[in-house]
Amino acid sequence: MTKTEEQSLNKRTTTELEGQQMKSTKKPFYKRPCCGITTAILLLLLITIIILIFTVFKVRDPTITLTSTTVSGVAPRVDLPTLRVELNITLDLKLSVKNKNYASFKYGKGVSQVNYRGNQVGDVEIEPGKMGSRSTGTVTAELTLEADKFNMTSLVSDVIAGQLSMEIRTRLPGRATILGFIKKHITALSNCQVDIQVPSFEVSKQECKNKAKL
Repeated sequence: MTKTEEQSLNKRTTTELEGQQMKSTKKPFYKRPCCGITTAILLLLLITIIILIFTVFKVRDPTITLTSTTVSGVAPRVDLPTLRVELNITLDLKLSVKNKNYASFKYGKGVSQVNYRGNQVGDVEIEPGKMGSRSTGTVTAELTLEADKFNMTSLVSDVIAGQLSMEIRTRLPGRATILGFIKKHITALSNCQVDIQVPSFEVSKQECKNKAKL
């Protein structure tokens, strides 16, 4: 092999090696569109999830309503030291809890409180529970009014007038869980004015206002 042929062969070999190196370092063109499509799909999914969170899965206020109040017991009691007659009244409360969310609503221990002329005369705890998505449940509670906390002068006056007016406040704290990991704390509140007729001790009027606090 002549010197000229040897130089030509070396030059051709070097050129081929450089070409192979350039091909190996150059990314295949067909992979670029795939990366773009994947990114677009992920972005679309993210936008869809955000839209769902602020529309379908937006946290809505659960409502708690005092659906009925019944006087289940009336027991007079005589305080011997003072010779004062006191009246114990037992109320059966039925509450309706409505969850308007597309997520479950788990509530903790709540409380119903009865006020008479500005003074608290009784309360009862509401046991914890759970409501499914967009469902309504019923909670019952029995509450005994504490006779010694009544203003006896006002009580006697109202009994003679034939009507006792009371305020029943209910508080139910809980949280809604969205998509299994987004948790929002909510407190459902209810404030009811209840009139009880005397001497039949039947509920003649009940007006309620409901709201929720996030």
